[in-house]
Amino acid sequence: MIGFAFDYISTASLLAFAPTCALADELGVGIEWLPVPGNARPAAVGAKRGDESVSERHSRVRAEYVAMDVARYARWQGIEINRDANGVDSALACAGGLWADRHGVARAYHHQVFTDFWAGRLDIEDVATLGAVLGGLGAPGFDGEGFEAPLAAYKASVDDRGVHTLPAYLVEEQVFVGRAHLPMIRWLLQGRNGPGPL
Repeated sequence: MIGFAFDYISTASLLAFAPTCALADELGVGIEWLPVPGNARPAAVGAKRGDESVSERHSRVRAEYVAMDVARYARWQGIEINRDANGVDSALACAGGLWADRHGVARAYHHQVFTDFWAGRLDIEDVATLGAVLGGLGAPGFDGEGFEAPLAAYKASVDDRGVHTLPAYLVEEQVFVGRAHLPMIRWLLQGRNGPGPL
């Protein structure tokens, strides 16, 4: 089993989704889906200004490099990105993910939410929209009522397992942060045959 903790508004989680599914399919193991709402992203780093501080310049340049990397990997995976996640709250979508899991349609829901949100076709803060997605997948009845307290308790339980950065993997009671660890996870789940990946 691969525990996969992620957030829909995280580009790192977006890029990890397909490789995670591919690895699970390759090994014939299940995925424990752990949609975890993070904090809404702050406003985007502004354009270069003549009076920016060294710290502001560092933040801006780093954000530009991260954006280039995301665009590169998204292109290679065939992922359409037509928006950013600035100011978006993913809590309702994560509650929908838990609902999807209870109804056996988690993977399809996560795929659709990731794909359509980043393509700019899905409002993940709108309960009716998410209810329609869930209903279309065979998990009707999601109304978003009273999800805050159960979601907070669920998030705390994931935190208690050592997940503090997303995406993260929980395998054999170990936490691995980022999709770069998928080769190590493959090695662990295949019985540690031969030397581990470096």
